[in-house]
Amino acid sequence: MSELAAPTALPSPAAPRAPKVHSPRPRRWMWWLLGVAAVLLVLTLVAQRMLDPWLRRKLVQQVSTQTHGQYHLQVGALHTSLWQRVIRLSDLRLRPAATVADTLPRIRLDVAQIDITGIGLLALLRKGVVPVDSVVLDSARVEVLALAQKPTKNAGKPLYEKLPLKLKGLDIGYFGLQHVQANYQPGGTQNQPTAQFRRADLSAQSLLISAAGAADSQRLGYAIGWNLRLQHAQGHVGGHQLAVAGLTVSTADQRIQLDSGRVQPLGNATAGKPRVDLTLPRLLLTGLRAAELQHQHRFRADSLLIRQPQLTAILPATGLAGKSTSPQEYLKSLDLTHLAVQEGYVRVQGAAANPVIHGLQVAGTAIHFDSLNAPDAQRIFFAKAWEVALGRSQATVAAHALALGSVHLSTAKGTFDLRSVRIRPPAPGQGKPGGVRVDLKLPGLALAGLDSKALQQRHFKAQSLVLDRPDLDFTPPVQPPPPFWKLLSKQLRRSDLAVVRVNHADVRFGRWRHAPHVRDLNATGKSIRIDSVANIDPARIAYARVWVLNTGRFSAPFDRPFYRASSQHVHLDTDAHQLTFSDMLLRPRFSPIGMNLHKGYQAPAVTIKVKRLALAGLDFVGLVNHGDFRMKRATVQSPVVTIASDGRGPINPNKSKISPEEMLNLPVIVDVPRLDLVNGNLYTTYRSPLTPITGTMNINRFNGTFLNLSNDRRHQTPATPLTGRATTYLQNQCRLDAQLSVYLLDPKGRHHIWGVFGPGPFAMLNSMTVPTKLVEFKRGQAQRIRFDMRVDRQGTTGTMWAEYTGLQMELLGYKHEEVKKTLIKRVISKAVNVIVIRDQNPRKRGELVTGEMKSTREPRFSVFALWRQGVVSGLFNNAGVPQKIAQKLSEAQDQAPLPKGPSK
Repeated sequence: MSELAAPTALPSPAAPRAPKVHSPRPRRWMWWLLGVAAVLLVLTLVAQRMLDPWLRRKLVQQVSTQTHGQYHLQVGALHTSLWQRVIRLSDLRLRPAATVADTLPRIRLDVAQIDITGIGLLALLRKGVVPVDSVVLDSARVEVLALAQKPTKNAGKPLYEKLPLKLKGLDIGYFGLQHVQANYQPGGTQNQPTAQFRRADLSAQSLLISAAGAADSQRLGYAIGWNLRLQHAQGHVGGHQLAVAGLTVSTADQRIQLDSGRVQPLGNATAGKPRVDLTLPRLLLTGLRAAELQHQHRFRADSLLIRQPQLTAILPATGLAGKSTSPQEYLKSLDLTHLAVQEGYVRVQGAAANPVIHGLQVAGTAIHFDSLNAPDAQRIFFAKAWEVALGRSQATVAAHALALGSVHLSTAKGTFDLRSVRIRPPAPGQGKPGGVRVDLKLPGLALAGLDSKALQQRHFKAQSLVLDRPDLDFTPPVQPPPPFWKLLSKQLRRSDLAVVRVNHADVRFGRWRHAPHVRDLNATGKSIRIDSVANIDPARIAYARVWVLNTGRFSAPFDRPFYRASSQHVHLDTDAHQLTFSDMLLRPRFSPIGMNLHKGYQAPAVTIKVKRLALAGLDFVGLVNHGDFRMKRATVQSPVVTIASDGRGPINPNKSKISPEEMLNLPVIVDVPRLDLVNGNLYTTYRSPLTPITGTMNINRFNGTFLNLSNDRRHQTPATPLTGRATTYLQNQCRLDAQLSVYLLDPKGRHHIWGVFGPGPFAMLNSMTVPTKLVEFKRGQAQRIRFDMRVDRQGTTGTMWAEYTGLQMELLGYKHEEVKKTLIKRVISKAVNVIVIRDQNPRKRGELVTGEMKSTREPRFSVFALWRQGVVSGLFNNAGVPQKIAQKLSEAQDQAPLPKGPSK
């Protein structure tokens, strides 16, 4: 087992020796490097010492060269640091020569210190875009004494092409002007603009003056951001003084704030020049994208606040001369999220309206204007919504003074409200002669449901318009104006209003012959449309589908100045085709003799009272558009007519209009299929020249129905004339049944009347015959009197059958203010009763004698007088008076000189 034993350990080899290290010899190139560095250091120190004076001289020389020796620059001190890349200049003074070329402005400049840091020297040597960390000018004062008169050849070049040393640009990290004062007072005319400010601080971030900076749409004036703070600035321009206490502009913060701005006119007014007095305590603009305004001519901002502006402007009478500039020429679009004007005051003189506005409040939301595209139909006057409020305001419109208590417009709510409206007409001698005159008091006007979006398309559209208690005195122009739609078309192409209401109005009209006065007018119009189409729409009445009117007292002059007509209540409903007058009254202004004196001839004083006049089935379209009176039925309820006459004076020289043939001369159509007169009464009084005692005659309980009262040739024919049937009572004692047939379009005026009187005493006529004719029916009783009378323009003819008994008449005299039976009259009366008058009919032989109704037509008297003449002539003839005498008696008319002196 010895072979398996572990071998003996071998000896470890010896460790290797460390190599021998030799000390290196100094290298010569390091010494050379140090030497070169030392030399460069020495040269740099020498250059640094020599650079400041050289730059100083070069700067002065450059200014002199560039201005051709007309400006001199003084530099108090200049220090540079190449290691720090800094240049500091202090006490700079720039002065012009005694005379300066007209291509240069005349400027004086003082700068306390200029610090330029971080200059890119390598770029400067290469004349590329030189980076500069900052440029700061401190405590500068600028005086502009004169402006250049002629442009230079480089005037139109951009700023980066005018840089010194032919640099391609400057990239300034920060540019600042601190504590700057300026005084701009160029010489020349007295009206030359001037400006000055006590302090301005201006700074710019990342100011890149180069072609790239000019093309960068994110920059404004080559800079990423500008900040300006201006204090106590003022100036003179256009005859006005401008003053601003503070102005802050920050394009980075997108904010402009103006504090205490003021514009005041200077001196006396100059013809043809406007004058403006403006106080602006605060203007704040936020969110302004100024770069877009410069590069794209697009104005975008978040909000514009104008607080308490006070503006007074005086415009020249001849208007502003010169070419007007359109906004499209310099502004492509405008976007403003919110506009607010608070507590404003505006007064403009010299304009057509001369408005004065107190308490102006304006708020606009999402305002957008695009000069290249049509206005957005979803916006209202370029905004999503407007809120406008005016306090006490006034203006002049068409020579009328307009005053408003308040105005409020909300396009979002669609409301427009006016309060305390007052319009005063021009003073006598002012305004257009013969023009319209309006005197209005309107406590309130409310417009609801206004579609403002349609309004900007010249389409007025609203749900309701309410006028509360208007008090209007309206005088129309002498020359009739164009239709209302045509007047309105100058501002609006169409108007639509669902409902209009007038509450408790008082309306007076002037200049018209029958100018009415309407009290307590309440009107409602529905579905109103105003344009050329609606003007000719046969289904519309005064542009509306339906009108409903209710009034208090309605009055108007009639045959001015002799009568005044009135109605205590008027109801109109165009949908129901109804027009109703209640308690109508026609009242004369003068007594009967007063009428005669004022007219110069005999004219009765007529009083008419009607309990109710109802027109049913009235065609309002024809009435409004053509003046035609077409209806289905007219009812006159309880009419009372009083006719008071005086026989002193000449006969009316004019042809009477109350005749059937006059229907041919009517300029309008009258078409009444049925006319009902219910329970009417007629009272006549007459004062004869024979006695001062007034005679009376009454017709009572008149009830009649008349069919086909029309001048429409389609309805009025010889086969279908006007027909009528009536019953009444003479002196409320003797019944009369009468019938009438009249072809109203007959130029000869032919018509037929027949009827029956009786029974009744003849003595019932004494109340009229005794004081006016001095004839008394002493006895006599009529049993039945029939008549059949035909009438035309020549006169009457016909037959009367009078059945009576015991007829006796007495002729009277008038002496000593008393009607008496004188001896002579007794004798004549006895002879008349025996010889002429037949005391009974049928006669004693049983023969019924007829009377001839014949009387000549007098065109100056109404047809009613002719009917009376025919009845009187027939009655006298039937009683035994010869026909010629009976006719003469019926035609007899009183005439006497007019009394002296006026009479009411």
